[in-house]
Amino acid sequence: MKLYIEDLTFKYAQSNTYIFDSFNHVFEGPRLHIILGPNGVGKTTLLKLIAGILNPLRGFITLEGGSLSKGSVSYVPQDNELLPWLSVYANVELPLRIAGIDGNERRLRVVEALKAMGVLGYANRYPRHLSGGERKRVALARALASNSKIVLLDEPTANLDPRSRELLWGYLRSLARDRLVLVVTHDVSEALHEDGLIHILAGRPARVVEVFEGGEGAWSRLRRAIDVYYKIS
Repeated sequence: MKLYIEDLTFKYAQSNTYIFDSFNHVFEGPRLHIILGPNGVGKTTLLKLIAGILNPLRGFITLEGGSLSKGSVSYVPQDNELLPWLSVYANVELPLRIAGIDGNERRLRVVEALKAMGVLGYANRYPRHLSGGERKRVALARALASNSKIVLLDEPTANLDPRSRELLWGYLRSLARDRLVLVVTHDVSEALHEDGLIHILAGRPARVVEVFEGGEGAWSRLRRAIDVYYKIS
C-alpha cells in the first residue's frame, strides 16, 4: 500500500509562516517509517494532517490514489489520550462501539489486541493504575483493534525507561508487518537501531531532505543529516 502526500500546503491561522508549502512525499507499506527532524519543523503537524485532525489549505493525502476512508488511520498522540474513567478494556473497545461493530466481533478484536500488546491481564484496570509503558501499550492495542491500515505514533517512547522502550519498539515492529506505521521520535539512537525507513524532515517550509534505511550502516548517513539539516530553523 502507498500513502501519497501531494501538494500539501499548511500554516496555522495565527502564523504567517508556512509549515508545508507544496509538500510531496510517499510512504509505502507495510513498513515501519521513522520521521526525524528539528524541534518545531512540523513532524507532529504532519501526523495530524494525515489523521485528519488538521485540514490542509491545499493538497491531497490519499491511500493508493483514493481518499482515506473512515477508520483507515489510527493516531496515537504522545499523551495516549486514554479516558481515565474507563477501564483498559473499555478504552480499547470504545472506537469499535462508536463504529457500530457487533458485540462478539468487538470482544474478539479487543481481547486479541490486548493479548498482542501484552496487557490482557490489565483489562479491568484503569489508566491511573498503569505505568507509562503500560499506557502506551494500551493505546497501541486500541489502534491494533481498529484494524486501521495506517498507524501514526507521536513520540511513543517518550518518558519510558530503557526496558519499556525496547519492548515498545518490538511491538511496533510487529505492528508494521501488515500495516503502514509512521513514528515521530526525537531519539536518534533508537531510530538507528531499527530496520525501518528513516525520513529526515527539515527546513521552513518543511521538506524531506534524506531518506535511508535504519539499522547497520545508518549512523554515517544520519550524522551527515544532523550536521547539515538540524541547523535549519
